This record gives sequence, structure tokens and C-alpha cells, in this order.
Amino acid sequence: MTHSLVKVSFVLSLNALLCLVSCREGPYVAQKVARQSSRSEYDVRDCESDDPYLPETVVPTDHLLKKLREEMRLQDVDAYVIPYTDAHQSDYVADRDQRVKFISGFSGTSALAIVTRNRDYVSRNKAALWVDAKYFIQAKQEMDCNWLSMEIGEENVLDPEDWLTGDTFEDSEDEHAQLPDSAKIGFDPRLFDIITYTEWNETFHESPRNIKMVPIRLNLIDEVWEELVNGEENLPEYPGEELIPLEKAYTGRTWQSKIFYDDPNEDFDYTVRQIMNKKKADALIIHKLDEIAWLFNLRGEDIPYNPLFISFCIIMRNEIRLYMWEGTRRTDRVRYKDVYEHLGLGCTTGTTCISLRGYMDFYPDMASLGRSSRRIWHSNEAPFAIYDSVREINRIEEPSPILLMKAQKNDQEILGMKSANIKDSVALCNLFGWLQEKMDGMDDTVMDRGNINYLSEKMVREESLLIRRSLWQEVYHEESFPTISAFAEHGGLLQYNVTDETNLPIHFNKIFLFESGGQYKEGTTKIARTFYFGKPSEKMIDAYTRALKGHMQLLMANFRSGVFGRELEGIARQPLWRNGLDYKYATGHGIGHFLTVNEGPAQIGIGYQEREYEYEQPIYEGMFFTNEPGYYEEEEFGIKIGNAMYAKRAQTDYQFDKYTYLEFEVISLVPFEPNLIDYRTFTREEVRFYNHYVQRIRDEIARNSKLSTRGREWLEGKTYKIEIEQECRWS
Repeated sequence: MTHSLVKVSFVLSLNALLCLVSCREGPYVAQKVARQSSRSEYDVRDCESDDPYLPETVVPTDHLLKKLREEMRLQDVDAYVIPYTDAHQSDYVADRDQRVKFISGFSGTSALAIVTRNRDYVSRNKAALWVDAKYFIQAKQEMDCNWLSMEIGEENVLDPEDWLTGDTFEDSEDEHAQLPDSAKIGFDPRLFDIITYTEWNETFHESPRNIKMVPIRLNLIDEVWEELVNGEENLPEYPGEELIPLEKAYTGRTWQSKIFYDDPNEDFDYTVRQIMNKKKADALIIHKLDEIAWLFNLRGEDIPYNPLFISFCIIMRNEIRLYMWEGTRRTDRVRYKDVYEHLGLGCTTGTTCISLRGYMDFYPDMASLGRSSRRIWHSNEAPFAIYDSVREINRIEEPSPILLMKAQKNDQEILGMKSANIKDSVALCNLFGWLQEKMDGMDDTVMDRGNINYLSEKMVREESLLIRRSLWQEVYHEESFPTISAFAEHGGLLQYNVTDETNLPIHFNKIFLFESGGQYKEGTTKIARTFYFGKPSEKMIDAYTRALKGHMQLLMANFRSGVFGRELEGIARQPLWRNGLDYKYATGHGIGHFLTVNEGPAQIGIGYQEREYEYEQPIYEGMFFTNEPGYYEEEEFGIKIGNAMYAKRAQTDYQFDKYTYLEFEVISLVPFEPNLIDYRTFTREEVRFYNHYVQRIRDEIARNSKLSTRGREWLEGKTYKIEIEQECRWS
């Protein structure tokens, strides 16, 4: 196939002089005096005015908070803490565990709620919700004025423990919880992790106010919830759907060989029990669902967007215990023979057998085990209830060994991740070909204002699901996170989930941001692309080009073993920083193998925050990450360029001091948006990288038999090679 060539040349004299100016300043120079208005164009609450305004998306909570404070009175606590997460610290939780959403109305993730009860004055009661930057706007769209929105990282926003420890009502200027001295902070020990508990306790001990944390086994939100639905039996249940055994062809390793050696044909250096022996641990407690799913080569459907099943696990020297929600039914020998045989449940003797137990038996067994003389290893991120079950002298409190085993993909897992991303790239090229066809079919009226019945944010999201399912139904499972289909000002939100109420028509002359991912039996995917139909502004072109340059520069980086992701982060941000631009999230996070789309223990994040990085690991060969620089302008637009990549051995002539040298290989193959790229700013190295990338798209995607005609036409129109005769650099 003959490829078209976009030639960008600079002629000396006046054009060369203009190039020097643009190289020094860039095609768009950020205005130092410009500041974004604090007034929001989004439909958010207004709690400051005499006549407060609440959008239709707000959930009333007066009656819920009243009932919760009555439960708090019965338990004699002054404040109650409600984490977003479940008993397994999951990123997404099942409906059964949506306690923050139930009590506050906030439906996002990464949140923590605290409700206070003043023993003397009802008017001094408070409720506060801590949210990160992704959800600042959403929180004000969903919470009523009973709730304070505590925007993490913003000026004068206290951490939860400092807010609780602050002055009493008599001494405070209303910026704290205003609890009395000797206040009691209630929490569910099954939902509260050890790190947070330890940090809060240290803060309380340093304070002269004698504030104490009080574990309450009875979850107070559940008590209110049960009363409102007339009984526990009417609460949402975990799905408990059919389990999915993964063959060795997908995993590269049997579950038996991960725990103990069983297959002489497998060549792996270590097993869980070998690592336990080195630590002199008699038992390993596993509470994280992705670790259990990976360990047993088994997937489920109990958690939204993540193919996991509700469970705990205890591995001992002579026994393997698996505590599964509705395990007996889901492993029935007749109905689910494949699962029964996969787990070897017919085995009744020996140290290699799985003892399948009820999910509710875990904590009673944990209590019994904790009273024994055995040395017990649990994660430092485990729930406080696990920590509190083990005698201190027998406790090994360290990161789970499965974290690193799972993150370093073996050869078969790497092949699967590549295959899944090729499939996803084909699906997205078909989607974007469909999108281009819809845009080309607009008449003048629709081009200017749009028609929600012709093309909208919601239609694009639904079409993406339809295409993935129809193309790859034999291996496609579900979305890996809620798809972000954001047009115009909705793109300015770091996290946006289109609904019937927020759905916007898509038309010309606005930015459209699409961020999506899939769960395939072969692997997990995530990708982000930004589009502009029409003539973009100089600032849009500048921001997009700088984000793309940072994206490419990170992919071109070489680094040695032992390097942490935070040490590479600045590479991706540098082009944006040069013109006063940035973004409020980590450039990259780990990706699981048909597991969670956000996987530790390594990430590519800025700075060093003690809590976030205390147990971070450096980048190892075989780890997969996202690479997603961008720029968001609130109430205007959003730009993100996101691909999946993995760390592999780099070819070098030398090897200093026995270090291994690594590089990244990109595995998402979907064209960028030429309409938003200023190719004149590319260095020669960036030109070579860009041309190699578009050639890979043509070689690996354009020839795929599942690519539609319109998908191929769109792809070919976006993958021209470029040539620059004179290199022009930004300062």
C-alpha cells in the first residue's frame, strides 16, 4: 500500500525567523494573568444563598441522617466514618456495599464520609464527604446541603483526621467537626484498613483532646438501610453469578503451581508457600479480590467492571481455605462441573487440596486462627478486623506477596494483553469510523447545534458497547470502567458518566473526549482519544500537541531496573509544563490481566506522598501501565491521550553495574487526531516515533478482517506519515 506523506517544510528567511519565535514561545503562550472564574456553568447546588438551589440530581438525606444519628446515639459515638470501599478494599463495589451512595447520594468512587452527632445541639451536627479532583463537580450535583464537600488537595481542606481533631464548638471558626473532648469515633472494622486506622490513631494520640476510635461490628448504615427496606432480606445481594475458569492457555501457569509446585513442565522461580517459608509464616491471609481471582485462575461477576467474585482466602502450610460467597452453589459438581474440576474440589486429603468454606465463616475462623501460636501474614492494607484478630507477637504485617507476582505478567499473559488490546483497537476504529460517518452526514443545522436524536454522548457510549460485543462476543466480558463519553464542557470534568439528564448532542466546533476500556478473557484494556470536528482554537492545538509529545516521550524513554514510576512522571508532563499547563492525575497506573483496570504496586505518578507510595514498587519487566497525559479546562473542554503499554527489556550495547535496562512498548493501536496536532513542533525523534506508530496501525489493525469498511477508511485518513525538513523545538 502506498502511504500518503504530509510534508512540513521550513524555508529560511522570514519563515525560519517565525519558526524561531514559535520554538521559543510555542504556538500558544499561556496568559499569566488569566484565571478561570470560580462561577460554575454546570448544574450544581448552591448552598450559600438565602434561597439554596438544588439540581434535580440531588438526593435528599434529612431522614437518613436523622436515623443514622439515632443509631449513633444507641452506640454512644460522636462521629461515624463511612468509607466508600467494601470488605476487600475494592475500587468499585457491588450494590450491596454502596453505603456512601445510600447515605449521601454521591455515586462516585474514592470517597469517605463522616457524620457527627452533637450530644447537646442538633444544629451543630455535621456531615462531610471527602472526594478527589475527579469528583469535585459531581459531588455538588448529587449531595444536598446537609453535606460539606471536602475537595482533597484544595487550599484549606483538612484531612479527615485533622478535621475530627480540630477545636470544640466554643473555640472553632466552623472549619472543624467541633467534637467535644474525649469524643468517640465509630467505624466498621471490616471496612477500615490498617494504614488509615494507624494514621488516624497517631493524630488522635498527638492531640490533647483524648479522642478515641471505637470499632463497631454492627454496621450502622446497614441498620438504617435494613429498616428502610423492611429487613435484611430486602437489601441488594451480591450477584453470585457463574464463575469463569481460565485455562493455562490464558494464564500461562496453573493455580497449583502458583501455590506449590505441581507441574514439571512449568518453570517458575517461586511459589506462595516458598515465599511464606522465607518469612517464616504459617498462614497467609488474602482479602483482595483481584489477588484471589489471579491466584486461582478464576473470574466472576460480583463487582461492577471487574471480573471478580466475593471471597477470602487463607493459605497455610498444610491447607488451602477458600471462603466464597455462595460457594457451594457456584461450584456444584453437576451444574458447574468445569469449576468443580478446575479447583480440584474432589480432593479430600493432602496439603494441595482446597477446603471450600462459606463466606460468613471467614471471621470466626480468623478469630480461632488468631488465638493460636501460628505466625500469620496479612497485608498492611487489610481491614482492621483482620489485624485485630491476630496476636501482635504472631503478626507479620507486610504487603501481600501476590501483589508483585500478579503485576509481573508472564509470557502467556503478555501475549493475551497484546491480543486484547488489538481486539479493542479494532473495535474502537470501527466506532470512530461510525462516528465520522455520522458527522459527515450532518446538515447545516445539526452541524451548528446538534440533534440529540441524531448523535449524542450516550449514543456513542452505547454504540461502543454494541460494537465490542458483536465483534468479540466469544471473549468480551464487559467494560473495564464506566465509559467517559464527554462533549464540550462535559470534557472539562475529570470523571463524567453520561445519563439521560446530562446527555448532550454532539456537533461541530467543540472537543469530544472518549475514554473507554474492555474486559476480555485475554486481558484488560484502557484507551482515551480526543476529537475535534471543525477548526480548533490555537490553545486546543497547543494543549493537545504538548500532551501528545509528552505521551511519545514517555514511550521513548529508557530506564534501568530499580527506577520508580514517579521518577519518569516528569517526562510526560514536561511539554505541558513548558507552557504553564498540567493535569491533576497520575500519568499512568497499572493494568491487570482480565482483572482490575487499576493495579498496583507500581504507578507513574507525580511527587511523593507517604500514604500513596509507602509500599510502592519500582517498575519491573512485564508490568503493564496506562500512559495518558492530558489537559482539562473546567467548563470548557477536556483533552486526554491514553494508551496501554508494558515494560520490556531494552537492547543496549552496555550494562552498567548489573542493572537491567527497560523500555515501554505501546499496545493500543488507534490513530491520534491530526486536526489537533501542530507537527511543526515535533523533533526528528518524535517524527520517527509517530511514523512508526501509524505504520503499526496500518500493519496490525488495517489488515484485520474484523475492521469495517468505514473503520478502515477512517483509519487510513488519520494515519498519514509526516516529514519535517527542519527540526523546531519548543523551549
